[in-house]
Amino acid sequence: MRQWRVDCGGSLGIGIAVRRIADSVTVVSVAGEIDSSNGDSLFETLSSALPETTLMIADFGEVTFCGSSGLRALLLVSEACADRGADFVLLPSPVVRRAVEACRLGGVLRLAEAGDTVTTLVTGRS
Repeated sequence: MRQWRVDCGGSLGIGIAVRRIADSVTVVSVAGEIDSSNGDSLFETLSSALPETTLMIADFGEVTFCGSSGLRALLLVSEACADRGADFVLLPSPVVRRAVEACRLGGVLRLAEAGDTVTTLVTGRS
């Protein structure tokens, strides 16, 4: 398992941990508040984790605010995954789930089911 951390800063600040599980599964865990000051850095970090990924899990369980820049980053990375033939799953916090649903992006972004965890998404078992 390869792991690295990124502090994207911005006016609100977010922390990101990227882990490679097995050969082709990437888990990107994000904590904090995502706004226009750090949305581009978030996108760059998510994008840098794409090579050799067949499944990317964006664990946003610790995100307390997600503005349009965060949603844009998720949409772009989800699209990039699809272009590469990789799966993308968003494990949202309640705040992120509300933002996705309010913007009617549930049909575009694959949201994990309530009660899912990184482990259940990777193994396919509850």
